[in-house]
Amino acid sequence: MRRRGWMWVGSAGLVAVLAAGLLVWRPWTAPGPCETALTPTGRIPSGAPLADVAEPEALRVLDAPSAPFGPARTAIAGTRTPQLTVGGVVVGRAGDDVVGAVDAGTGGRLWAFEQNGTSYGGAHVGSGLVLLQHPDGSAPTAVDIGLETGEVRGCTVLGDVGAAPSGTAVAVANRAVVLLRWPTPRQGVLTLVDPTRPEPVWTREVDLGQSFRYGRAAGDTIVFGAAGPDSTSAWELVTDPRGGLEPGSLRLYAFSGADGTPLWDYGHEDFAQQLVATTAEEVVVRSTRHDEARGVFENRIAVLDARTGEERWSADLPDSSPTYYEQAALYGDVLLTSDSDPRRGTHAYLTARDLAGGERLWRIENRATELDTSAVVGDLALLPGRSQRGLEVVDLRTGESRTAFDGVSVTRVTADGTGIGLEVLLGGEPALVTYDRPR
Repeated sequence: MRRRGWMWVGSAGLVAVLAAGLLVWRPWTAPGPCETALTPTGRIPSGAPLADVAEPEALRVLDAPSAPFGPARTAIAGTRTPQLTVGGVVVGRAGDDVVGAVDAGTGGRLWAFEQNGTSYGGAHVGSGLVLLQHPDGSAPTAVDIGLETGEVRGCTVLGDVGAAPSGTAVAVANRAVVLLRWPTPRQGVLTLVDPTRPEPVWTREVDLGQSFRYGRAAGDTIVFGAAGPDSTSAWELVTDPRGGLEPGSLRLYAFSGADGTPLWDYGHEDFAQQLVATTAEEVVVRSTRHDEARGVFENRIAVLDARTGEERWSADLPDSSPTYYEQAALYGDVLLTSDSDPRRGTHAYLTARDLAGGERLWRIENRATELDTSAVVGDLALLPGRSQRGLEVVDLRTGESRTAFDGVSVTRVTADGTGIGLEVLLGGEPALVTYDRPR
């Protein structure tokens, strides 16, 4: 079976229920694709008490939290890209084809499914998770899963546009999912799925090649780029180490969520555009160009109007080393960038700007490593720190920063309205430790 990587981002008939801890299928009378789309599985591990999986030194650090962390709940090992969603549910995956959920409080496994055939990943929509896949010998499907129960609430059969070995799913305005598939390397097909309908809302061919694997929705505008918020994809876009990118790959392209109509495309000179974040009305773009003569990356940040693609404001950022890629992330109405310094090198500072107008709010010494795997809790940004240095808790209004969980390595932070999760290395392997979030 063919599997593709996951991107986290329904209609009536197919039902699964939890019985004796396992999912049991009820009879289904709709077409075959919905029957063969998913298979219940137990391959997602349950959580365990933190004391059962952490060595004494790590346990001493992790079991003594301070605000905004409450008491530790459970430790969940063996899942990839775990994410706290709604109602204290942790969604993660095992391999490229299995997705499941664990209760963040008790550690109990709630449900798990194997996506059959080619997996196109999934996207969070309201209280559900829409999984998209193309079972072998059948039509592609979008299946709506209840996050807390694992109930299969509906299934949409997508139009078969031919074999598409990969795809990217994007949640749109928290009520629909758009899937970008590539039946050919240079031609894409967009399909909008409403989880309440048995057929797609619309399908449209678009001139987007397979390099456009990163998408985000800004309200009802859907934006795609060849670099997402992570530094690796952006560095590869700027340097083009394989020498296979065309100039059009450096731009962003936007489409209407109403019918897939192209709305605008954006690029600053011959810079490569990194799709950092979106809001209901704005698109945050970090732009970089490799100046080989000077041996540096030239950088800038811009905020675009999501409806028109026009710049609301932009700012030049310091030049940086071409060996590493500086980062940017959005936390509510505050935009953070990591900035270089000619004397101190790459990632020397964290600089905060007001999203609305670009006004610089503060600049502090940078002790974080990754912005794209961080989270925000109220006015606090929780940023993974350096190796064995926990995480940095930064007040977004003042820039005041402190280190928490010093002595362990934090690689990812995730949060919902009830809890916070830290992905840490325990015995050299990643595990998500969940904590209450005091009210």
